[in-house]
Amino acid sequence: MSGLTFDRLESRRELLKTIDEVHRRAEPQIQSVNEHQAAAFDLLTSASVKDAFDISAEPDSIRDAYGRHTFGQSALLARRLVERGVTFVTVNTQPWDHHGTANRLPTAEGANLLIPPTDKAIAALVRDLIDRGLDKKTLVVAMGEFGRTPKMNDAGGRDHWGHAFSVLFACGGMKMGQTIGSSDAHGAYVTERPIDPEDVAATVYHHLGINARQTTINDQSGRPRYLVEKGEPIRELVGEIA
Repeated sequence: MSGLTFDRLESRRELLKTIDEVHRRAEPQIQSVNEHQAAAFDLLTSASVKDAFDISAEPDSIRDAYGRHTFGQSALLARRLVERGVTFVTVNTQPWDHHGTANRLPTAEGANLLIPPTDKAIAALVRDLIDRGLDKKTLVVAMGEFGRTPKMNDAGGRDHWGHAFSVLFACGGMKMGQTIGSSDAHGAYVTERPIDPEDVAATVYHHLGINARQTTINDQSGRPRYLVEKGEPIRELVGEIA
């Protein structure tokens, strides 16, 4: 939404309607897509959403607590959206791809650039959710898709590594303040309490009240598939499940 005014958004909607009208004559199925588009535009142009995106309404003390940088203010916006009933919010921070090559930062420089604002923003978000009584219903998950190699490459960077990495869970009724599992001294391989991506997914679904191993969706061929095949909610976070 950066730099995009509501007038420009409305102009884009009118252009989209014109294009869709041409498609509709050839593809009747596009009507269902149009309904979703209309719902999305209604959301973006509603008064409550306009209010939510106006983070200038927040006290300076709150904005400063999150950090006056893109990730910090985005995390603050996430809290404002949650307050207004938005159920899923994604906040992105980048670039973490610190190979040290091909215009990528080396690991040390990249870490010094990104870790402090990330730490500040997530801590402020968790504290703010607790202070406002939103912590029980709101689950915060901070993660990437893989870890980094335990050894640096010749350019001072670290490459992709899927054998061991960390995920942060906070709020959502989870048992916080603990470290679950451990790796070897090099951070290369898991040595205690391995947790798979399916376990992470099952934990998120559990917070939503969904039993991922008993809930199916159809794949592209129409066959039912469980949301999670083998994963289980992380018991150290959610407690024992009956």
